[in-house]
Amino acid sequence: MNDENIHIGALLKQFLAYWKIYTPIGIICLIAAVCFLIATPQEYQFTARIQLIRDNQGMMSELKMLKSTGIGAMLGGSSSGSSVEDEVIVLMSRTNMTEAIRETGYQVETRERQGLKNVLLYGKDNPVTFLFPEQFLDTLSKPVKIKLTLSNGIIQSAQIKSTLFKTVKVKEQPLPCRLQLPIGTIMITPNADVSVPGEKTLTIRITPLQQTYEDLYDDLYAGAQETISDIIILLFENENKQRGYDFLNTIMSTYNRYSRNVKVKEATINAKFVKERLDTITTELAYLEHQIETYKKRNNIPEPALYAKATVTGYQELESIILETETRLKILDYVVDYMKNPLNEYASVPAIEGIGEKSIALYNQLVLDRQRLLLSSEKENPALILADKQLAEQRKMLLEAIDAARQSIRASLKEINKKNQVFSSQLSALPTQEREYIEMKRQQKIKESVYLFLMQKLQEKELVNSPDEQAGRVVDAAYSSAKPVYPRKVFVLAIALAATFILSLIIISFRVFVFTKTK
Repeated sequence: MNDENIHIGALLKQFLAYWKIYTPIGIICLIAAVCFLIATPQEYQFTARIQLIRDNQGMMSELKMLKSTGIGAMLGGSSSGSSVEDEVIVLMSRTNMTEAIRETGYQVETRERQGLKNVLLYGKDNPVTFLFPEQFLDTLSKPVKIKLTLSNGIIQSAQIKSTLFKTVKVKEQPLPCRLQLPIGTIMITPNADVSVPGEKTLTIRITPLQQTYEDLYDDLYAGAQETISDIIILLFENENKQRGYDFLNTIMSTYNRYSRNVKVKEATINAKFVKERLDTITTELAYLEHQIETYKKRNNIPEPALYAKATVTGYQELESIILETETRLKILDYVVDYMKNPLNEYASVPAIEGIGEKSIALYNQLVLDRQRLLLSSEKENPALILADKQLAEQRKMLLEAIDAARQSIRASLKEINKKNQVFSSQLSALPTQEREYIEMKRQQKIKESVYLFLMQKLQEKELVNSPDEQAGRVVDAAYSSAKPVYPRKVFVLAIALAATFILSLIIISFRVFVFTKTK
């Protein structure tokens, strides 16, 4: 054991004797690390939080409306907001991300060499602004690189490169300047907030929209703050603070705007459904009221309350059952009319108690899958076509189930009416006028119940159109970390130290074991 320790100690002394080798390597690695730290732009981490606003009584569909009222008590379950996972998918969808890219001008990146660093210029720091033809940035398929030399408000030289065309060179052009390219015309205008003393060289890179979206999708993190939470946290890294603030705040604003537009669109369609039924019910209710008024005058019925007192408790309960059953049947009729309307072909259907709950759950899942596919694919996508076909088949099955339920309710109503007739015969002492009057009042109550329900939902639609309607509440607007997250000095120096050790060990080992054996 002692021999071994002596051997290791001697070997260590032998390696330490080669300080002339590892010292220069260490100095070189240290210089390389310092140069890397100086030349690499610092990146900061940006954080933002948004809290989902649950929509328990929205007008996403009139079927959903039925579930939030007493009349719709026959519909199973209750409406609930979308899950955090679904909202994260919407937040980071291509539709929202590309809209945020357009608003922040993320496709255009301007840099200036300042010492060893290639600094990103954004907003008020950028001495020039670029204007593009309509759809230019959306249709660009390959990157475009522009090297621009400015001096006292004049473009001394400009070189535009891309694989889409041959290199274009421009010299001595005053600002604003039009760059005529084979793919379109780019207008370069000066930024009035930034002065350009002396000569300045800028490098501009214009990236295709799809490539920018894919890069940002990888760089941006969005997820639930906690395992069970309505708060979504957004994390993003960028070297320019203002650019990081703008992008995170814009993506949250775009998400809210998109969600509100979807709600308003659906609410408008649903409002049409409500108004159509409301017009019909209003006409029928007015006709019934006129009938009652005429009947009272013809049969000299001065006080309807006197007739109501003549009814017994059992008869009232039976009338209540008839009212509930006919209301249920009427609502199911409206649901069927709605599902058969082509405009509502892809609207969700709530779980109806006792009427194909599993089929409805499957149908709603297909609707949700189709909506997700629409966010990231074209209409010709085979998966979307298959989803449409499955929806059509499932819709047919649902209509058959609801129609069977309607037939069952009609049969039940027929049986109840038979019992009512038997019970009515026991009340033969009541005048014929009273029985006819009660029947008309019962019909009036049914119409009034449906009328009040539709009026309530029409008012809720106006609330959906409110400009304050949002899918998420911004808890924390974008803010940056106090210190840069990249590059980290400790990590860089640790890598330099490790490189020094490894390189020195290789060279010394090679010298000791190879050259010694050779001699």
